[in-house]
Amino acid sequence: MLKKKYKPGFSDLVNEAFNAGLNIKGMGEVPVNKLFVLGTFIMGFSNPGFWFMGLALEIVYLYFLSTNPRFQRYVESKQYANIQQSRNHKLQEIVSSLDTPLQARLSKLNSNLAEINKLMNWNLDESSGFLNQSKQETLNHLPTIFLKLLKTKQLIQESLARTKPEEINKELRKFEQQLKAPNISPALERSLQGNMEIQRKRLDNLANARENEMLVEMELQRIESQLALVREEIALDSSPEGLSSNIDRINTTLGETQDWLNTHSDFLRKLSGPPIDGYDEVETEEPLPPPRREAE
Repeated sequence: MLKKKYKPGFSDLVNEAFNAGLNIKGMGEVPVNKLFVLGTFIMGFSNPGFWFMGLALEIVYLYFLSTNPRFQRYVESKQYANIQQSRNHKLQEIVSSLDTPLQARLSKLNSNLAEINKLMNWNLDESSGFLNQSKQETLNHLPTIFLKLLKTKQLIQESLARTKPEEINKELRKFEQQLKAPNISPALERSLQGNMEIQRKRLDNLANARENEMLVEMELQRIESQLALVREEIALDSSPEGLSSNIDRINTTLGETQDWLNTHSDFLRKLSGPPIDGYDEVETEEPLPPPRREAE
């Protein structure tokens, strides 16, 4: 899975060019261009010609730097790093919000990934460029998908915990008894039937939530089982062919999981909201570990 490219716009390039500075030893980054603009502005009070000359030089400088391919690659890399940092911060917030048992599952997944990575590194040399790249991209993408599923499972569980089916059924029985009362007015009858319809809808939603929780759990278990199988097979067959086959297998798992997420995107979006910062395609540098808890 390839990283999505984020091309900076012309305004981004001009802004970066305007704010560009030089790193001077002992002084840090010095905003040379801003100092030039400030100096030209001050000198213009003594001779307005400096303003026109400074404006012309500034336009030439901004155009030259913002159209320079090397500078464009620098801005693109900086923008990508900022996006990734922001996204990883939000992912860490999600990790921190997980219940302890779910954090333990994420930690176990990361341990298995680290072990698989170690086994593959022992058996792949630097000449296996494409295989190494495929391995890294595949392993980096899995924890984010797994984290999405864990958070979805927790949200469903929280929703189920707030809804008590016995209380809903109790309300239904109460409304049914009231409907059987003699000489009930049409207005009251309509109101009771409306309340009963709402309670039945709540029961339907409860059944759907239980089914969705089971679907998410099955998907989580499939990923965990697939990783355990890959780890065992790498230990038995560490040949390049075997490693390539296992990478393909994990990629297949990722593809199937992504298809599952796409198929159930409506209910997932209702539970968890929009993609994190709108950049779901960005990959993390490494699996996200649960935060360490302070000893009590």
